[in-house]
Amino acid sequence: MSVGDRVRLVRELKGLTQKSLAKSLNVNQSAIAHIESGRNDPGDELTRALSFYTGFPPSFFADGNLPTFSAGTLMFRARAATTARERLQAYRYAQVVFEVADKLSRSFDDIPVRLPLIDEDPYRSARTMRGLLGLPENEPVEQLMKPLEQFGVFILAIPLASKTRDAFSLWASARPVIAIFADKPADRLRWNISHELRHLTVRSKGTVAEIERDADLFAAEFLMPEKAMLTDLRESPVTLQRLVTLKATWGVSIQALARRTFELEIISERQYRYLFEQIGRFGWRTKEPVELLPEKPRALRKMAEAVYGVPIDYRSLSSDLHLPHVFTKELFEKYAGPDPSKPDKRGTLLQFRSSSSSGRERPS
Repeated sequence: MSVGDRVRLVRELKGLTQKSLAKSLNVNQSAIAHIESGRNDPGDELTRALSFYTGFPPSFFADGNLPTFSAGTLMFRARAATTARERLQAYRYAQVVFEVADKLSRSFDDIPVRLPLIDEDPYRSARTMRGLLGLPENEPVEQLMKPLEQFGVFILAIPLASKTRDAFSLWASARPVIAIFADKPADRLRWNISHELRHLTVRSKGTVAEIERDADLFAAEFLMPEKAMLTDLRESPVTLQRLVTLKATWGVSIQALARRTFELEIISERQYRYLFEQIGRFGWRTKEPVELLPEKPRALRKMAEAVYGVPIDYRSLSSDLHLPHVFTKELFEKYAGPDPSKPDKRGTLLQFRSSSSSGRERPS
């Protein structure tokens, strides 16, 4: 059934229905349905047609069973405006990227998972998590993705533009995974990752609204610790310009800062409403001032560079991964490359498996 599963994956990744795919391949919809259900094999001719139309090589469809990959928080984190087809497309992209990460990681010793379960209230959990990640207690979080990757989290950057999707998380093959949409502004990415970190590290209880509220409270305390905020925000009156300045310092949105000042009872409800009226009047609900430098995940590209060189030999990489060359390059460009001023140190995080005779074992 693996061939049928992969046909369905590519169809949903491309945002196609069985009917539209069948029409493009000049076959009946039932033919696609039977292939996806495992009742029929597509055969060489139809596989070549699938490859030509979708861009995925025939070897992708014959690449065996897909890794186990649940939808995680995707179904309740997608906004109401997100269609079922958009959710499926996001899920399938993440599934492909996870398979890429899984394949590349086989060339190295197992990357240990050190992300703990912290079953405490969101505020205490956020403070505990800061300490575990080695982040200062009451200072801005300068880098968030790097310590999470060092704790064994796979951060999957999905090369999809989306106004209605943020991020989602899950545990896959005993590995914590956070899938992000790489087009988001830096402040929103940081909030999304912090929110998903709570989902990964607590036994969720209650309604969806309660679970989401809990994750937001965690993210607020994790990124804007109460003690630091009380010090910072009580130094001078809370104005819109003051929040713009604090955005650059704390790396969070002006809107998140406004909510935090209200939740900490630094401003009144009337002041809070007035701030959001100003935010709306300036058009900052959709595009805020102060562009923050976006942080990108690094681990996946670092694994590829260790095996395929710097710059990455994309033709060899895409061939070994059984993926389209353009798709592969677009995917890895969403990850941070090496910083010339700070040479990568593999240390204990990435060590080639001793069973590899060449030391650089390629995925297959």
